[in-house]
Amino acid sequence: MRIFVILFILALFGFGIAVMRIEINRSGRTISQLQNEVEIKEARNQYLQLEISRLAGPENITRLAEEKLGLVPAKPHEIVVLEEE
Repeated sequence: MRIFVILFILALFGFGIAVMRIEINRSGRTISQLQNEVEIKEARNQYLQLEISRLAGPENITRLAEEKLGLVPAKPHEIVVLEEE
């Protein structure tokens, strides 16, 4: 009878170890997937930061103002400076 109890305890211990190894492997895969996702999002963020810098440049703003709004730079003789009193 005592041998069956010992075997049962050893079987439970072995089962517990197997379950823990499966969970460790699953967690490792999840961590790897999340790291890949973070790398993709960081690359996308870097691209978007560069795009913001490009679009915010004065050349781009001038071009958009001319194309979409019909604005053109003022000529020096068209500028009037008003002084406060």
